[in-house]
Amino acid sequence: MLQAGAGSAMAADDRNPMTTTFTHAEIRTAAQQWFARLLAPDCNELERAAFNRWRAASPLHDVAYREVADVWDRSADLREDPVIAAALQEAMRPAVRLGRPRRRRWWPALAAAASVVLAATVLLWALMPRDVAGIRYATALGEQRTVVLADGSRVVLDTDSELLAQIDKHTRQLTLQHGQADFEVQHDTTRPFVVHVGDGSVTATGTHFQVRVGESDSIVTLLQGQVVVAADARGPGRSATLQPGERIAIEPSGRLGALQAVSESELASARGWTGGNLVVKAWRLDAVVAEMNRYSSTKLRLGDSALASVPISGVFKAGDQKSFALALEYGWSIDASQRVTAGEIVLTRK
Repeated sequence: MLQAGAGSAMAADDRNPMTTTFTHAEIRTAAQQWFARLLAPDCNELERAAFNRWRAASPLHDVAYREVADVWDRSADLREDPVIAAALQEAMRPAVRLGRPRRRRWWPALAAAASVVLAATVLLWALMPRDVAGIRYATALGEQRTVVLADGSRVVLDTDSELLAQIDKHTRQLTLQHGQADFEVQHDTTRPFVVHVGDGSVTATGTHFQVRVGESDSIVTLLQGQVVVAADARGPGRSATLQPGERIAIEPSGRLGALQAVSESELASARGWTGGNLVVKAWRLDAVVAEMNRYSSTKLRLGDSALASVPISGVFKAGDQKSFALALEYGWSIDASQRVTAGEIVLTRK
């Protein structure tokens, strides 16, 4: 099965400044892949429904798809034209006559027609279902992106994240290079949905889970369904089956950490970031600062190390450093001094 390179991006509004739109090249590539997939005899209703959602997500998607279909339709008409067919046949004959060649008045029309036929033929050859190269999705600092894959699965990429995806009619293989992602997987027992990360992998058939690649380890959190987490290292305990509300770490050694139950507040945090919110309950201030800094080029810095352990609870807009600093000043008696030239906000006791 082939992938869509463009999905339904989150709608930009004042409530979520961390949104992005897809480039025209990505949309065009997605339209070509959807067109080829719909021509395949094994294209099923689930895929057609996913295509309809993708096409309806943006007028640009609809325009791109109609352009691809138009090229293909014009190619079919040209191939059936008797004049062009005769010209093509003549052009393929070997040149056996000697002397000055006759002027071929049909050559300009043939060239134009052949270019359309060639474009459509190359398009179909390149995009017919087969093992396909991975498609790269990435976000910049402070950006979030939502992608709907060709199988209907939905992925939310967090700030500064990179995902490689390869989906065909046999497998669904993805690699989270860095950052954090939320996966809502369409059920398909014949094609397990495998996310490779660091020194392990996560396998699902239809579920909702999150993966975060950290500096020291990778964390897998299951929100719904069931997944199998496997570590690359050999030996006992190299795999674990997670149930909803459980979390496990894949360590740099290629082994799994201890299976942990996720608290309600931690589940709220996991669901919150996909909407651009940082939901915390009794987090240490230094941990909140580190998380907020992931979303912004303006960095928060503790000017007093004694503030590190101050417990913080609340819902904050990820990356909105000024609003967070203001909340600290009013709620926790912490002074926030912005240093514009240094691009930072320093937090000290009042």
